[in-house]
Amino acid sequence: MMCGRFVQYSLLEVICKFFNIDVVTCNIKPSYNIAPTHKVLSVIRHNGNRLGKLHWGLVPSWAKDPSGASSLINARIETLKEKPSFCNAFKKRRCLIIADGFYEWKRENHQKQPWYFTTPSGNPFAFAGLWETWKGSNGSNYPSCTVITTPSMESIMKIHNRMPFILTQDAIAPWLDPDIQDGKQIETILRDGQVRKLTGYPVSKFVNSVANNEARCIEQL
Repeated sequence: MMCGRFVQYSLLEVICKFFNIDVVTCNIKPSYNIAPTHKVLSVIRHNGNRLGKLHWGLVPSWAKDPSGASSLINARIETLKEKPSFCNAFKKRRCLIIADGFYEWKRENHQKQPWYFTTPSGNPFAFAGLWETWKGSNGSNYPSCTVITTPSMESIMKIHNRMPFILTQDAIAPWLDPDIQDGKQIETILRDGQVRKLTGYPVSKFVNSVANNEARCIEQL
Protein backbone atom coordinates (compact mmCIF):
# COMPACT_ATOMS: atom_id res chain seq x y z
CA MET A 1 0.00 0.00 0.00
CA MET A 2 1.29 3.48 -0.86
CA CYS A 3 0.22 6.49 1.13
CA GLY A 4 -1.90 4.46 3.48
CA ARG A 5 -1.57 6.64 6.59
CA PHE A 6 -1.15 10.33 7.23
CA VAL A 7 -1.42 13.09 9.83
CA GLN A 8 -3.47 16.29 10.15
CA TYR A 9 -3.14 18.43 13.25
CA SER A 10 -3.01 22.10 12.16
CA LEU A 11 -5.54 24.46 13.73
CA LEU A 12 -8.62 25.49 11.78
CA GLU A 13 -7.58 29.14 11.59
CA VAL A 14 -4.18 28.16 10.18
CA ILE A 15 -5.76 25.95 7.53
CA CYS A 16 -8.31 28.59 6.56
CA LYS A 17 -5.61 31.20 6.09
CA PHE A 18 -3.14 28.93 4.32
CA PHE A 19 -5.66 27.54 1.81
CA ASN A 20 -7.87 30.64 1.38
CA ILE A 21 -10.97 28.90 2.71
CA ASP A 22 -14.29 30.67 2.12
CA VAL A 23 -16.73 28.17 3.63
CA VAL A 24 -16.22 25.68 6.49
CA THR A 25 -18.68 22.78 6.62
CA CYS A 26 -17.17 20.61 9.36
CA ASN A 27 -15.47 20.55 12.72
CA ILE A 28 -11.87 19.39 12.92
CA LYS A 29 -9.65 17.81 15.52
CA PRO A 30 -6.05 16.58 15.37
CA SER A 31 -5.52 13.09 13.98
CA TYR A 32 -2.10 11.44 14.02
CA ASN A 33 -3.05 8.16 12.36
CA ILE A 34 -5.50 8.70 9.51
CA ALA A 35 -6.24 5.47 7.63
CA PRO A 36 -8.29 4.34 4.62
CA THR A 37 -12.09 4.80 4.89
CA HIS A 38 -11.63 7.50 7.56
CA LYS A 39 -13.16 10.89 6.84
CA VAL A 40 -10.39 13.25 5.77
CA LEU A 41 -10.17 17.03 5.70
CA SER A 42 -10.50 18.25 2.14
CA VAL A 43 -11.08 21.32 -0.01
CA ILE A 44 -13.24 21.50 -3.13
CA ARG A 45 -14.13 24.53 -5.24
CA HIS A 46 -17.87 25.23 -5.20
CA ASN A 47 -18.89 28.85 -4.74
CA GLY A 48 -15.46 29.42 -3.24
CA ASN A 49 -13.04 27.11 -1.46
CA ARG A 50 -15.07 24.79 0.78
CA LEU A 51 -13.43 22.95 3.65
CA GLY A 52 -15.19 19.72 4.54
CA LYS A 53 -14.81 15.97 4.99
CA LEU A 54 -14.63 13.17 2.41
CA HIS A 55 -14.35 9.43 2.94
CA TRP A 56 -10.86 8.28 2.02
CA GLY A 57 -11.27 5.65 -0.69
CA LEU A 58 -12.94 6.75 -3.91
CA VAL A 59 -16.32 5.29 -4.86
CA PRO A 60 -17.13 6.08 -8.52
CA SER A 61 -20.64 7.34 -9.16
CA TRP A 62 -21.38 4.22 -11.24
CA ALA A 63 -20.33 1.74 -8.52
CA LYS A 64 -22.99 -0.63 -7.19
CA ASP A 65 -22.17 0.28 -3.59
CA PRO A 66 -19.36 1.82 -1.49
CA SER A 67 -17.91 -1.55 -0.42
CA GLY A 68 -14.86 -1.25 -2.69
CA ALA A 69 -13.75 2.11 -1.31
CA SER A 70 -10.64 0.80 0.43
CA SER A 71 -9.19 -0.43 -2.88
CA LEU A 72 -9.14 3.08 -4.37
CA ILE A 73 -7.34 5.11 -1.71
CA ASN A 74 -4.60 6.00 -4.21
CA ALA A 75 -4.58 6.99 -7.89
CA ARG A 76 -1.34 6.61 -9.84
CA ILE A 77 -0.47 9.82 -11.67
CA GLU A 78 0.58 7.83 -14.74
CA THR A 79 -2.93 6.44 -15.39
CA LEU A 80 -5.31 9.18 -14.22
CA LYS A 81 -6.62 9.91 -17.72
CA GLU A 82 -7.16 6.29 -18.71
CA LYS A 83 -8.67 4.53 -15.71
CA PRO A 84 -12.50 4.57 -15.71
CA SER A 85 -12.55 5.13 -11.94
CA PHE A 86 -10.55 8.37 -12.24
CA CYS A 87 -10.74 9.88 -15.73
CA ASN A 88 -13.93 11.90 -15.23
CA ALA A 89 -12.93 13.21 -11.80
CA PHE A 90 -9.49 14.09 -13.20
CA LYS A 91 -11.18 16.62 -15.48
CA LYS A 92 -14.03 17.86 -13.30
CA ARG A 93 -13.65 16.96 -9.61
CA ARG A 94 -10.20 17.70 -8.26
CA CYS A 95 -9.65 18.41 -4.58
CA LEU A 96 -7.08 19.07 -1.88
CA ILE A 97 -6.56 16.61 0.94
CA ILE A 98 -5.10 18.51 3.89
CA ALA A 99 -2.16 17.01 5.77
CA ASP A 100 0.74 17.88 8.03
CA GLY A 101 2.72 14.72 7.31
CA PHE A 102 2.51 11.13 6.15
CA TYR A 103 3.99 7.74 6.99
CA GLU A 104 5.86 5.16 4.94
CA TRP A 105 7.30 1.84 6.05
CA LYS A 106 10.85 0.72 5.25
CA ARG A 107 11.53 -3.00 5.11
CA GLU A 108 14.52 -3.83 7.33
CA ASN A 109 15.66 -7.33 8.31
CA HIS A 110 12.26 -8.88 7.54
CA GLN A 111 10.50 -6.15 9.54
CA LYS A 112 8.94 -2.83 8.61
CA GLN A 113 10.18 0.38 10.22
CA PRO A 114 7.75 3.35 10.03
CA TRP A 115 9.06 6.73 8.87
CA TYR A 116 7.33 10.10 9.12
CA PHE A 117 7.66 12.71 6.37
CA THR A 118 6.71 16.39 6.39
CA THR A 119 7.78 19.68 4.81
CA PRO A 120 10.77 21.59 6.22
CA SER A 121 8.54 24.64 6.80
CA GLY A 122 6.24 22.80 9.17
CA ASN A 123 3.21 24.32 7.44
CA PRO A 124 0.19 22.21 6.48
CA PHE A 125 0.19 21.05 2.87
CA ALA A 126 -2.17 19.56 0.31
CA PHE A 127 -2.15 16.19 -1.40
CA ALA A 128 -3.56 16.39 -4.91
CA GLY A 129 -6.80 14.43 -4.86
CA LEU A 130 -9.89 13.49 -6.84
CA TRP A 131 -13.40 13.28 -5.43
CA GLU A 132 -16.78 11.77 -6.28
CA THR A 133 -20.24 11.52 -4.76
CA TRP A 134 -21.92 8.13 -4.89
CA LYS A 135 -25.71 8.25 -4.58
CA GLY A 136 -27.59 5.35 -3.04
CA SER A 137 -31.02 4.16 -4.16
CA ASN A 138 -32.45 5.48 -0.90
CA GLY A 139 -31.22 9.00 -1.69
CA SER A 140 -28.14 8.82 0.54
CA ASN A 141 -24.86 10.42 -0.54
CA TYR A 142 -21.36 9.03 0.00
CA PRO A 143 -18.72 11.69 -0.81
CA SER A 144 -15.27 10.17 -1.23
CA CYS A 145 -11.76 10.89 -2.45
CA THR A 146 -8.46 9.38 -3.50
CA VAL A 147 -4.87 10.60 -3.06
CA ILE A 148 -2.80 10.93 -6.24
CA THR A 149 0.59 9.24 -6.02
CA THR A 150 3.79 9.74 -7.98
CA PRO A 151 7.25 8.12 -8.15
CA SER A 152 9.20 9.03 -5.04
CA MET A 153 11.81 11.74 -5.02
CA GLU A 154 15.36 10.61 -4.33
CA SER A 155 15.24 11.33 -0.59
CA ILE A 156 12.26 8.97 -0.12
CA MET A 157 13.21 6.28 -2.64
CA LYS A 158 15.18 4.35 0.00
CA ILE A 159 11.98 4.05 2.04
CA HIS A 160 9.36 3.52 -0.68
CA ASN A 161 9.26 3.87 -4.45
CA ARG A 162 6.08 5.96 -4.46
CA MET A 163 4.75 8.93 -2.50
CA PRO A 164 1.68 11.20 -2.39
CA PHE A 165 1.70 14.10 -4.82
CA ILE A 166 2.03 17.30 -2.77
CA LEU A 167 0.96 20.51 -4.50
CA THR A 168 2.92 23.75 -4.34
CA GLN A 169 1.06 26.85 -3.19
CA ASP A 170 1.02 28.20 -6.77
CA ALA A 171 -0.57 25.01 -8.08
CA ILE A 172 -3.46 24.90 -5.61
CA ALA A 173 -5.78 27.44 -7.27
CA PRO A 174 -5.57 26.00 -10.81
CA TRP A 175 -5.83 22.44 -9.48
CA LEU A 176 -9.12 23.29 -7.78
CA ASP A 177 -10.51 25.24 -10.75
CA PRO A 178 -13.39 23.17 -12.23
CA ASP A 179 -13.30 25.27 -15.41
CA ILE A 180 -9.90 23.81 -16.27
CA GLN A 181 -10.85 20.53 -17.94
CA ASP A 182 -8.28 20.19 -20.71
CA GLY A 183 -6.12 17.15 -20.01
CA LYS A 184 -2.88 18.71 -21.19
CA GLN A 185 -3.47 21.83 -19.10
CA ILE A 186 -4.10 19.70 -16.02
CA GLU A 187 -0.97 17.69 -16.73
CA THR A 188 0.99 20.95 -16.87
CA ILE A 189 -0.30 21.87 -13.40
CA LEU A 190 1.02 18.57 -12.10
CA ARG A 191 4.31 18.77 -14.00
CA ASP A 192 5.15 22.21 -12.59
CA GLY A 193 3.33 22.08 -9.26
CA GLN A 194 4.97 19.43 -7.10
CA VAL A 195 6.66 20.10 -3.77
CA ARG A 196 10.18 18.75 -4.20
CA LYS A 197 11.65 18.95 -0.71
CA LEU A 198 10.60 16.91 2.32
CA THR A 199 12.19 15.88 5.57
CA GLY A 200 11.74 12.53 7.28
CA TYR A 201 12.77 10.44 10.26
CA PRO A 202 11.98 7.04 11.82
CA VAL A 203 9.19 6.83 14.38
CA SER A 204 7.96 4.23 16.84
CA LYS A 205 6.02 1.17 15.70
CA PHE A 206 3.30 2.53 17.98
CA VAL A 207 1.87 4.02 14.77
CA ASN A 208 1.41 0.58 13.22
CA SER A 209 -1.92 0.17 14.98
CA VAL A 210 -4.66 2.42 13.61
CA ALA A 211 -6.13 2.46 17.11
CA ASN A 212 -3.16 4.53 18.29
CA ASN A 213 -3.97 8.15 17.51
CA GLU A 214 -1.70 10.32 19.65
CA ALA A 215 1.02 12.90 19.11
CA ARG A 216 3.62 10.32 20.12
CA CYS A 217 3.01 8.70 16.71
CA ILE A 218 5.19 11.39 15.11
CA GLU A 219 7.91 11.58 17.76
CA GLN A 220 11.35 10.93 16.30
CA LEU A 221 13.22 7.87 17.51
